[in-house]
Formats: sequence, C-alpha cells, structure tokens
Amino acid sequence: MSRVPGTYDSRRAKIWPGPIPGTHEPSFTEQPIVEQFDLVEQARDLIPGDFELHAFTMGECRIMLGHEPFDSGELRWHMTISCLDRHPTWDEIKTARYRLLGPDLNAAMFLPPAAEYVNVPQQDHVFQVWEVGS
Repeated sequence: MSRVPGTYDSRRAKIWPGPIPGTHEPSFTEQPIVEQFDLVEQARDLIPGDFELHAFTMGECRIMLGHEPFDSGELRWHMTISCLDRHPTWDEIKTARYRLLGPDLNAAMFLPPAAEYVNVPQQDHVFQVWEVGS
C-alpha cells in the first residue's frame, strides 16, 4: 500500500518540513499540525472501508487524510479540511496540502456537478482535496 509521502509507520504521519510555495497573507501564521489518533477511531465508525486514514488538527482546522478509492476504484489520497464556524483560509488549505501530501503530488479541489453537491450545515465549511493524475 502506498503511504503518505514521508510516512515512517502505518500509524503516524510525517509532516513535510519544506517551504510552502507561493505567497501568504501578511497576517498568516502557520500553526503546528498535530495527529489525532482518537479522531481516527471515531471516524472509522462513520467512514466505511479498509484504507489508510489519519486525522489532524492545525489551529482551528480539522483535517482528515485517507488513501481511498476514487471514481475509478484506484486508491488516491483524499484530504478534507474544515473549521467549525468558518471556511478554512487559502493559506490553511495550501499549508495542510503540502505538509501532509508533500511537494510532488498533483492535487485539486473539485466542485461536483450541481446534482451531487452536498451543502448541509454539518458540511458547510468542509473542503475536499483529491490526488489527481500527473
């Protein structure tokens, strides 16, 4: 099974330490990413399937990272990032993406067809980032 880039065991993810590309808002301060093993156990009850799953906090952001089946059935990295009462900022999304997926993976945020769009209060501030082909 493929691992989070830099993962050194199946339970703990390694955070990529390199520079985050692009500019940042002047007020942005990068928060540490902390792995939350108890949240993974809770998520296993809600997310079916036997795939690699990690949970993190980064300041006010909650992040889930899974290596899970995409539309084609092949395994791809999928990261969700959310805040309880606001959208994550671009700097937070970008930082989480590079810290957790490394510098060499192609990733994208998708906006699904209107009929598949999910907008319920519990998911109003959730952004999805998927690994895409090179």
